[in-house]
Order: sequence, then C-alpha cells, then structure tokens
Amino acid sequence: MLAAVPALTAVEQQSLRFRERTGDIVVYLTSDERVDQNGYVLSSRSSLGEEHRVIVDDRLESVRWRHRFVADDTDYTAVRTGRRIELTGSHRGTPISRSYSIGDDAPWIQSIERSLRSFVLSDSRRTEFYTIQPDEFQLRRLQAVRRGRSVVDVDGVPTDAWEIRVSVAGIASIFWSATYWFRAEDGQFVRSEAVRGWPGTPVTIVELVDSDR
Repeated sequence: MLAAVPALTAVEQQSLRFRERTGDIVVYLTSDERVDQNGYVLSSRSSLGEEHRVIVDDRLESVRWRHRFVADDTDYTAVRTGRRIELTGSHRGTPISRSYSIGDDAPWIQSIERSLRSFVLSDSRRTEFYTIQPDEFQLRRLQAVRRGRSVVDVDGVPTDAWEIRVSVAGIASIFWSATYWFRAEDGQFVRSEAVRGWPGTPVTIVELVDSDR
C-alpha cells in the first residue's frame, strides 16, 4: 500500500500546465488538483478537449475515474467499490461495460503522474499497482522502480528529480516501460518519456512548462 499524504487544502490547490510532444505533434495539458464536495479531485484537459477526472482517497488511490472526449464520442466512468471496479459508458460511440476484480491489496491508480507522489516521497525502492488502459480497457498490474536521483532538463530548466521506471509487473517488463521524473523537493511530476504505440512510434515527452498556485 502507498503511504498516506497530507490532504490538499484550499490554499494548496493548484493548476499546472504541461506540453506533450510526439514527433512534430504538440498538445498542451492543463492539470488541476482541488478539494470539493466529492473529495480530492485530480483533473486534466488537453488542448484537443480530452478530459480525465480522477477522485482519490487520502492515499491518492483512485476511487472514481471519468474519461470524456466529445470529439471522439467517448464518455465513460469507472467506480471502485471495495476490490471491484465497474466501468460503464460509451467509447467512440459504442456502449461499453466492464467489471474488474482486484485480487490483492495493490492500489488502483489512474493518475500515475500524481498518485505516485506518495511512493516518490517515501523510502521505498519499488511499488506495484493496477491501472486501466484507456482504449484497450485492460486492467494491468504495473510496477514502479526508483532508479536514482539526478538533474533532468524540464523545459530548459535543470531540475533535481527522482527517476522512476514504470513497467508491466514481472517478466513482461521487458516489452514496455516508461520513465517518469518527480521533483525531489516535493514529489511533483515534471517530465516523462514513453512510447505509446508500435515499435518505431516516436517517443512521447511530457514536461511541466508553467504553473499557477
């Protein structure tokens, strides 16, 4: 289980801006964290209009996730009750319904960039968690491994950060992995590199470019 983190207060609510670059394609993302009547809410919206909204508990484990993209006729919601997750809605205009059972105590994390903050700020070297792959709708068990602390370029700014390798748990880790960097001082996600497609697909780089607290 991930360690609990202090609850977000009204003063600490924040909005961050990221740039996502895949080859010559650039998309900007606005990421918000806030507390409202639903609880601790993590949300993001791309410049294309794609939205993700994740409600988490005090351990930053996902409780509810909504993915909405009007231009793609996609709008579905996943809700965790105990160790079961029910997903319903529509994907590209087609009704979808999935049910998942989590057989152990590993957490469900649908916002890797923010929910791994608990792990980054801990003394642990490795953790495992579940996530639902958008579009494929497979519940996958992933692992995050701390690779060390170094200075990484974040939009031209040298940043002291922890490097975390995320991959499929077990032997399948040789087939896919992504690298995330989190600012050492506070665990804030600042950069990631991953291939989102078949071999030969350009690496997608996401990095923090602006913030407004």
